[in-house]
Amino acid sequence: MQAHELKPARGSKQNRKRIGRGNAAGTGTYSGRGLKGQKSRSGRKPRRHFEGGQTRLMRRLPRRRGFINHFRIEYQPVNLRDLERFDDGADVTNETLKEAGLIDSAKKPVKILATGEITRKLSVRVERLSLAAKEKIEAAGGTAEETTERKVRSDRRGAAKRRRRKAQPAPAEAADEGKKDEGKAKAKKGEAKAEAENGGAESSGQAEETAAPDAPEAGKESEGDGD
Repeated sequence: MQAHELKPARGSKQNRKRIGRGNAAGTGTYSGRGLKGQKSRSGRKPRRHFEGGQTRLMRRLPRRRGFINHFRIEYQPVNLRDLERFDDGADVTNETLKEAGLIDSAKKPVKILATGEITRKLSVRVERLSLAAKEKIEAAGGTAEETTERKVRSDRRGAAKRRRRKAQPAPAEAADEGKKDEGKAKAKKGEAKAEAENGGAESSGQAEETAAPDAPEAGKESEGDGD
């Protein structure tokens, strides 16, 4: 075969639609736009998802919009009862599960679920194991190990809120602390009042003591005047 003998595949090339070339061409008088209306005029067309002013579908069904989590990991589930087909002491990995026909691909992550019971002693090494499945495998005498680490979600806002909540005392504790503070303030006031009263009593006692010795001298002076 030479270059001039090459031809495009049948159906890959089509003639363009000829608009306004007479009714015999199929798109003549109205050029495929129909009669009057906004869509038959030249210029600006209605925006995408516009339905003539009525509530558009994207607004009528808000719950169906959602989003796609591109970071979501899809695990291949395997029930614990399906591991009974392995021999006692066997190693259970992605490759052995693929050979047994329990999963579709050995390259995709696997998670062992706790549905069913297991009596065989197996060494399981996969990406994820449910806590109940891990307990059942170890109870049967086997070992269970996850080949990938679990990622801990770091919610900064949630962590900050939790720290603030821990720093703030509980309502009951705050009320108790307020009562304690009030009691301390009252006790301080009482002590200050008692000290003031004691100080007043002492000053009055001193004044009486100073006035008492002067009294006999005044009596002697009166007696001298009488003589």
